[in-house]
Amino acid sequence: MGKELAFPLCAQTVTLYHPDPDSETVTRTLVAGVFLDRRVKMNFTETGCQAAQAFLLVIPAAAGEPGDAYTLEPGDRVFEGSGPELSWQEWPEFLPALREGICCVQYVDPKKVRGRFSHLEAGGWWTRSGSGAHSLTN
Repeated sequence: MGKELAFPLCAQTVTLYHPDPDSETVTRTLVAGVFLDRRVKMNFTETGCQAAQAFLLVIPAAAGEPGDAYTLEPGDRVFEGSGPELSWQEWPEFLPALREGICCVQYVDPKKVRGRFSHLEAGGWWTRSGSGAHSLTN
């Protein structure tokens, strides 16, 4: 089928957190071989400028496929590196405003090349207070 795409920048490890309100659990999954870019995003409005945190996560097929090796949906959290175990009771406080290294997922976009899963892109943006770009309490 030809040469597969190469992802030379995908050399990081992240921890994915997926909450399940029905069972009141938080699934923690360590995923290696990914790329996580955290940055500051400036939001310009009619009343001024507001800084917000933003991130892009790229998980190539070689690191696993969504629904198989991991679950990642809007509302989930991404932690840079190896993150802690987390109980359902701790979930509401597991926010960027309260802890460094956490990202709040707003979108998940699986990409295909020639009809086959190539990689997953996920990202989001938020302000430290939880207002503005998107709420931290999703």
